[in-house]
Amino acid sequence: MANTPLVKLDNLYLKREDQNLTGSTKDRAIPLQIKNLKKQGYQQAVISSTGNAAISAAHFCRQHQIKLIIFLSPKINPNKLNLLKKYEVEIIISPQPISDAVKFSKNNSSYLLRQSTDPIAQIGYQQIAIELTKQLPQISSLFVPIGSGTTLLGISQKLPPYVHLFGCQSVANSPISRIFDTNFTPETRLITDALSAKFLPHKNQIIQTIKKFNGHSFTIQNKAIISADDYFCRSGITTSLEGALAFAAYKKALQNNFSVGDFPVILLTGAKR
Repeated sequence: MANTPLVKLDNLYLKREDQNLTGSTKDRAIPLQIKNLKKQGYQQAVISSTGNAAISAAHFCRQHQIKLIIFLSPKINPNKLNLLKKYEVEIIISPQPISDAVKFSKNNSSYLLRQSTDPIAQIGYQQIAIELTKQLPQISSLFVPIGSGTTLLGISQKLPPYVHLFGCQSVANSPISRIFDTNFTPETRLITDALSAKFLPHKNQIIQTIKKFNGHSFTIQNKAIISADDYFCRSGITTSLEGALAFAAYKKALQNNFSVGDFPVILLTGAKR
């Protein structure tokens, strides 16, 4: 896992996790999970994913000669699906990919590469915080998109206590953010497809962690995400809508007089696919 760049843009910093080897922050956790499964003697792994974790798993499983079975929703991003088809993996399209992957792992002696229930994954995400404090010792705040919350929890374990930790979610799927931020108009269309997790086994821990770091979690409208993406494009930054979500949360924080300090950082979690 190589260090990812920290880039200054106007008055904030971008942690370019979208420049990991396979294009997402998932590269922090997947290699450690694969190392663990090999240590335990597994020859096969299974994963359910919206795309990024599966792409990372496909790359590193091939590298370590581990057979991989991937369960995907019929709503999978076509560009991500095309990327996955380039690997020697078994792809199963299922209306309930998560539960099917869990059943498959139990019935077929397969290691379940599920980050929200595998404590090894959080260890991988700790590295982001370690890098950030070396790249920017004076970091004042950090904005992290939330899916299952695994990335945020891992980062928090090595984040200095003086940093304000902010989460963010799209209105259409915001079980954490709407606890903190009720200033939104209901929407059903989810454009941040990498953040579609419905099952959050650590929900209470995520909420308490954000509070511990004197943070907040922002509920963001699609219009604001698209506007943030347009800003990135004009600035020469190509990244996923999840990264645009984090920037929109930063803007909402400023508009509502939250303390972000002089050295705010937003996490760009994946490449634009």
